[in-house]
Amino acid sequence: MRIATFNCNSIRIRAEAVLAWLAEYKPDMLALQETKVPDKDFPAACFEDAGWHVAFRGEKSYNGVAVISRMAPDDVSFGLGDDEGASETRLIRVRVGDIHLINTYVPQGQSLLSEKFQFKLEWFSRLRRYLDNGFAPTDKVVWVGDLNVAPLPIDVYDSKAIWPHVCHSQPVIDAFASVTGFGFHDIFRKHLPDAGTFTFWDYRQRGSLDRNQGWRIDHILATEPLEKTSRSCAVDIEPRKRDRPSDHTFVYADFDV
Repeated sequence: MRIATFNCNSIRIRAEAVLAWLAEYKPDMLALQETKVPDKDFPAACFEDAGWHVAFRGEKSYNGVAVISRMAPDDVSFGLGDDEGASETRLIRVRVGDIHLINTYVPQGQSLLSEKFQFKLEWFSRLRRYLDNGFAPTDKVVWVGDLNVAPLPIDVYDSKAIWPHVCHSQPVIDAFASVTGFGFHDIFRKHLPDAGTFTFWDYRQRGSLDRNQGWRIDHILATEPLEKTSRSCAVDIEPRKRDRPSDHTFVYADFDV
């Protein structure tokens, strides 16, 4: 099974790029973040016409999550379940057989002293409760998405210069660790242990891609039953080089399930 993740930064702008990637790489499931479109305007037909199934929840201009899958999901749910729907455009869970894919777009946090950063830390705590209440570490769970955290020094191009940052500082690393402590293994670093492999290059930083001044904030993690079956993980940098790209690119992992 091939599972992929991509912060598309507007699905309406990048639907063709996503379709092309699906046709070339043929994942079983592709998780999207920052679709930035209300449900009534999501371009579902173009994916369905190409033979894909798609589940999504979004809002105008912000957030938005979706899963595009080869097989029709057996079950789909949205949100953390503790806020009457306000988190539904940041989390989608799809079950295919006995495999649960949890796709999240974690809040960025704005600045270390802002209320938005505290909201981010609390969001991780809420996610851990969501996992504890709905799953066990022995379940086959994959957690993917733009998690807005670079937990290791090698996850950023210059840790000393960037530290502390809302995505690379001790409070957010600790909050992330509290969630991975549920029983998740880092599939990305299992197969890509060296420095210099990133998933995001900031638009605002001129020449960041050419100089490889990137971040690894897009993740694929899995519980032990799936981690044992993982055989590879890769980053496809080519879409980031094309015209009108997202500032992120595709990450995918293969499992023998």
